[in-house]
Amino acid sequence: MKYFNPSEFSNFEMMDEKLLEMLDNLREAYGGPLKLTSTYRSPDHPIEAKKKAPGEHAYGAAVDIASVGGEKTFKLVKAAIEVGFTRIGVSRKNNFVHVGIGYPDAPPITLWTY
Repeated sequence: MKYFNPSEFSNFEMMDEKLLEMLDNLREAYGGPLKLTSTYRSPDHPIEAKKKAPGEHAYGAAVDIASVGGEKTFKLVKAAIEVGFTRIGVSRKNNFVHVGIGYPDAPPITLWTY
């Protein structure tokens, strides 16, 4: 990886290679540093355990990126779309942007807010 260190991921070995490549492309397109706030989560992680079935993080197919709102969040979402992310969530409450590449039975294209 050009812009990220494996230590930035909770379990780097579980991360999807396509996602990692897209993250580097996202960092390049965004033009500034990105702080990862959530990466791989095991299926028994408290957030995943509350779900009917484990989500994108449990497949190593998504990360959450800290955002500060406003124009910077818009710029991050725009860059994510430009590099090919098709599953994007924006949390105004917790100030992060979720980017993912999908997992079995997930809608391939979706945008949501928290």
